[in-house]
Amino acid sequence: MGVDIVSPPYAYLKKPPYGSKTDIEEVAGVGPDMIKAMAAHCGFEVSVVEAHWSDCWGNNEIGQGLLQGWYHGCMTYTHAAGVRNRYLEFTDSWALLNKPSGLIVKLENGVPKINGQSDMSGKTIVDVTGWAPTADTLYFVNNQCTDTKYSGFTVVQGDDIDVSGTYKGPNDRALRAVLEDKADAMWIYADQAANYHCAPGDTQDGWDCDLWAGFGTTFAYVQTGMFGWMNNGTTVAMARKGSGIAEYLDTCFADFQKTEEFYKVCSTMHDGHSQLQSCIPNDFIKADPAYTPKDVASSPYMFPTKDLTGSHTCATGYCSCSE
Repeated sequence: MGVDIVSPPYAYLKKPPYGSKTDIEEVAGVGPDMIKAMAAHCGFEVSVVEAHWSDCWGNNEIGQGLLQGWYHGCMTYTHAAGVRNRYLEFTDSWALLNKPSGLIVKLENGVPKINGQSDMSGKTIVDVTGWAPTADTLYFVNNQCTDTKYSGFTVVQGDDIDVSGTYKGPNDRALRAVLEDKADAMWIYADQAANYHCAPGDTQDGWDCDLWAGFGTTFAYVQTGMFGWMNNGTTVAMARKGSGIAEYLDTCFADFQKTEEFYKVCSTMHDGHSQLQSCIPNDFIKADPAYTPKDVASSPYMFPTKDLTGSHTCATGYCSCSE
């Protein structure tokens, strides 16, 4: 199973200080933990290898790693609607519908260049190349302020836009395009900014902490909580269509999801986060006192923009419909 290492807590490399010399020989994260625990439960062998996202899924087409059989599958992908399904098959999700989409725009003096009421007509939307939500799925969601579809927009790939600022990955590059006025808005996971929040003085290999520290001052979401682009949540794996991998793993997961071992995977801390609130809850998860449903104050990205009034503003990174 292939997985990129730039998306903690899903998959990453451990940082110093190391517990042993083998700490950097294995990919860490909930993705590797999940497939290894399933293998132990169901009696199959699995190897997790570091990959690049582009080996699995590239610019709106299957990556060479899956096409050529370098990997049986790639892990921690969301099951998006649209183009991916023409190339790929997906397992069931181990997570709730936990990856809504959103739209990020530039802030000028604390005011969004485009507000949440816009239907994006005539606007240029930058898509994060190689990442979900894919470019075609913006057509499937409703504006969460007006409950109407978006129309008349143009989508461009972030990798096709020349930006002058530095960037470490495709999310950085797409955000740069918005901040440099080379795109009007960015089509992205609604929780991406929260996931890219860094502690003071921290650095990350996959994104620029200083760039994302502008959340709430230089940029903000004007749309959140859009689930219409998804067929399912974060999957165990995706594989080349017709391979049979999804069916095989789904049979195992149906039994594994009920177990205490699934709870242990979900409750394990990775990069300061567990998946206790995101995993599909079984009896063991529900019995954990730390398990609580998400609320708009702590997890605004999970809720439609119209529900943010009174809890969030552009200054917190999540604009209300009236701003």
